[in-house]
Amino acid sequence: MVGFPACFIRLSLLCQLTGSAASGALKELFGALGGSVTFPLELPEQPVDSIVWTFNSALAIIQPAGANESANVIVIQSRNKDRVSFLDRNYSLSLSQLRKNDSGAYRVEIHSLFQIFTQKYVLRVYEHLPKPQINVGLQTNENGTCMTNLSCSMEQEGEDVIYSWNSLGQTANEYHEGSILPITWRPEEGNVTFICMVRNPISCNLSNPISAWKLCEGAAGGKDTSVVFLYLLSSFFLLSLLVLGLVISIIKRERRKVSEIIEEKKGMDNHQEIPKFYPLSGENTEDYTIPHPNKTVSEDPVNTIYSIVQTPKKVEKPHSPSRTSDTPGLFIYEQII
Repeated sequence: MVGFPACFIRLSLLCQLTGSAASGALKELFGALGGSVTFPLELPEQPVDSIVWTFNSALAIIQPAGANESANVIVIQSRNKDRVSFLDRNYSLSLSQLRKNDSGAYRVEIHSLFQIFTQKYVLRVYEHLPKPQINVGLQTNENGTCMTNLSCSMEQEGEDVIYSWNSLGQTANEYHEGSILPITWRPEEGNVTFICMVRNPISCNLSNPISAWKLCEGAAGGKDTSVVFLYLLSSFFLLSLLVLGLVISIIKRERRKVSEIIEEKKGMDNHQEIPKFYPLSGENTEDYTIPHPNKTVSEDPVNTIYSIVQTPKKVEKPHSPSRTSDTPGLFIYEQII
């Protein structure tokens, strides 16, 4: 009976100490869909009787290894049995093959002889972000200034996605938050490149760059259109001059060829030999005076026109090669005035 009060006092003190708990700061964890995550755990210095992990309900109970004993691990949630493991010595929880429904609040209780230590976690599972797309809004131009809105989007909107823009090529690169970027640009400012960036706690991705030249190409109104029109007009004029010069050159070359052909033909006509006729054998060369028709011979010898026709002398062998060069041609006309 003497020992009963002492035992009762000791049991009451143990219950009071066991009822108190020490809690750490809330820890936020991020995991990628299909990946893995580890919930870090720090054990107290005093001996630990048991460790209880919970997620919505009891997930697993661990009895740490003793001096000559191995740890006893019981996974209560059988659906997660193949995905749950515990690191040696500190028994930190490792969860693999993450799913979207793994997001939520987790809790661990460390039971020691005199106290319960509690640690809370929040797990968020995210998908890797795809490449974002840039969409161009309604475009207007006033006095050569191109104005429009750029919007950044993805095929599947994720959770906790942050949109931002980088404007490269200006004096100082600019950074803008938000999925919509208003643009006011003039050609005098030089080319500017716009890039959309999306990010969440586990991933980041960039869009294809788009330039202001490409964005405002062919915009109506302002100095930009005038410059383009003058450029096109001057290009057409130069092209027309080039074609005209080429045509004139071809015409001149063809005319030159025709002239050369005509000159060559004339030269061939001038060098053709006059056919020679030889009198038949037995003919005598006689002189004949042939008065011109419709002409009456007057007594004035100055105004009288005579034609003297001479026939070649008789040649015994017309075709003999011994004929001398003194043999006259077919006819020799001599006009006497």
